[in-house]
Amino acid sequence: MSDWSIQRVEQLATDSAAFKAAQGTAKPAKWQNLGRDDRLVWGECQGSGSTPYQVRVDLIDVTYKCSCPSRKLPCKHTLGLLLLVAGGAKINTAAPPEFVAEWSANRAKRAEAKQARESKEATAPDPAAKAKRVEKRETRVVSGLDQLEVWLADIIGQGLATTRAQGPSFWSQMASRLVDAQAPGLARRVGDLGELAMASQQWQDELLAGLARLQLLIDGYRGIDRLPPELAAEVRSIVGWTQEQDVLRAREGTRDRWQVIARRQTDDETLKTQFTWLHGATSNAFALVLEFAVGAQPLPATYSVGQVIDAELVFFDGCPPIRALEKERFSVEPRQLTLPALRDIATLQTEYSRILATNPWFERMPFVLGPVRPLFHAGRLQLQDAADRRVPVSASCRHTWDLVALAGGEPVSLFGEWSGTAFDPYSVERGGRLYTLARIADLPLLSRVA
Repeated sequence: MSDWSIQRVEQLATDSAAFKAAQGTAKPAKWQNLGRDDRLVWGECQGSGSTPYQVRVDLIDVTYKCSCPSRKLPCKHTLGLLLLVAGGAKINTAAPPEFVAEWSANRAKRAEAKQARESKEATAPDPAAKAKRVEKRETRVVSGLDQLEVWLADIIGQGLATTRAQGPSFWSQMASRLVDAQAPGLARRVGDLGELAMASQQWQDELLAGLARLQLLIDGYRGIDRLPPELAAEVRSIVGWTQEQDVLRAREGTRDRWQVIARRQTDDETLKTQFTWLHGATSNAFALVLEFAVGAQPLPATYSVGQVIDAELVFFDGCPPIRALEKERFSVEPRQLTLPALRDIATLQTEYSRILATNPWFERMPFVLGPVRPLFHAGRLQLQDAADRRVPVSASCRHTWDLVALAGGEPVSLFGEWSGTAFDPYSVERGGRLYTLARIADLPLLSRVA
């Protein structure tokens, strides 16, 4: 219960306005009947009405409920209660009142019913029906690949300039066909190419390279039986096949002291995605955990930057395996506000080339880079290491001036992703302090990890 900080509460807020409003409620005088036990905390917050709002939070599973009518989840009262916990406010240990006990019991019943349902489904599969579904989808995917190949040939035949003159529907229609063919991964790549063709300054080279990778992907999928198992799994994942998490959890994982070194969120109006990067102290491995929320549903607050957990992670099949899920958490350790061992630009480029030689579809590599000095060259921010090698910062990074100001002309250490042409920074370490660069507009541009 002690692993709550102001920064973790801020990361849980839907936007900066919600967090600011929560700060106004995080005053003990506004609360009554505050209490806690080994995992729950509760209280009643006086609002504008005569009846105070009843708030309860499970600090372990990070679930909550408030009786207020707010459509933001979590609401300002929930965040305010968490701020009291994070700030060390005096909250007496007590037995949960009825509104908390009833909520907790209902959650336990729902969890038990869900577990029983999932257990029943897992123990009584229908192999024949499953094989039939897989075969049907394979047929659709192959048909989608055939359509995509004809579409690519038409683009090359007509010329890139003609293709660029097409409207957005040119790309969205092909993407929709691939969705219908149950190949959502390919649909995403086609959509990305459409955006690249419209926005990139080097659109000719990048578009041609993207089209070539799509053709290579088609060839790879058709010859998937001849690929190494790890690369075959990567190809299937890129096309849009998913791996069953129950099957993954049954595998032996990698237990390590995992440090949370970066978090980033994206929001496409219907689906929010949270990317959390972890680094293993012993394995020296990077792990990416993805979490999702639909509509107004809040993103989980499973991790916070700087947190160190003793946990077992299971990696999805891939080349190399990067995406992971947490199988079991054993304990939470004191925060670590420094990045792992630093490496220079030469190592960055060498490592990326090595991976690309085994997986030609590899896109972005996690890397701790430093020490490097941010500087502008030819109108673009670049990172220069001690050997005077330079790499550009990604054009999608909207916080270049914040990074320059934070560095103050001195070297910094960065964690981010390398695309082969540019570095996209996520976290910055300077002077023994760790900062996060947010990507969505309603988060603070530069947030120091508490």
